[in-house]
Amino acid sequence: MKRVLIITFAAVSLVAAAARASAQTAGVTGDWLLTITSPQGSREVQASFKQDGEKLSGVLRGARGELPFEGTVKGKEIKFSYPYKSPEIEITITMTGTLEGDAIAGKADFGGLAEGDWTGKRGAGAAASGPSAPGGPSAAQKIDVTGAWAFEVETSQGSGSPTFTFKQEGEKLTGQYQGMLGEAPVTGTVKGNQIEFSFKVSGQVEGTITYKGTVEQDTMKGTAQFGELGAATWTAKRK
Repeated sequence: MKRVLIITFAAVSLVAAAARASAQTAGVTGDWLLTITSPQGSREVQASFKQDGEKLSGVLRGARGELPFEGTVKGKEIKFSYPYKSPEIEITITMTGTLEGDAIAGKADFGGLAEGDWTGKRGAGAAASGPSAPGGPSAAQKIDVTGAWAFEVETSQGSGSPTFTFKQEGEKLTGQYQGMLGEAPVTGTVKGNQIEFSFKVSGQVEGTITYKGTVEQDTMKGTAQFGELGAATWTAKRK
């Protein structure tokens, strides 16, 4: 009888250990909907994860197409990176997070230039649809930035307080910049709550200055590329 009890106890212990090991190995393989929040605002992308032991690979699908990534899964901790490239900037974005069942939450590092947060929900069916498209306002919250705006810009070389006067016609944006770099005409777009505009300068700084960000009715925030001065962050309020 004693021998039977020992064998039974050993079997139960093995089952418990296997259950613990299974619980400690976070499985992320499958389709996920990720919400990534940066200084430019929030956006949603589809992600397909493939986990092989601690090795992680996959692809992100969004408005810019597909971006492959690689990373690791250790227990519940997940980490992966992918390149981001545009005419203004080229960085590596690194995502770290913690898996809890069918949800992930964590931090995002945008090439050391900025930080943000991200969350994930398992299942491609969680994607947003209808009038409130990813990253965009509903019809009742239609954005119009026409008018004068006071900006606060922070760069590694110092800060500035330029003024922009915008005229929005649909998604088309025109206007005028006035600040420490002089005056210049502005052109750009407003798509949903995403705003992007640029202007050319010469003198202290040569080239094209590009602003990107998000609009929340009477406020804006985002990042900018100032040629040789590098990247900057900015906020704005409607006058």
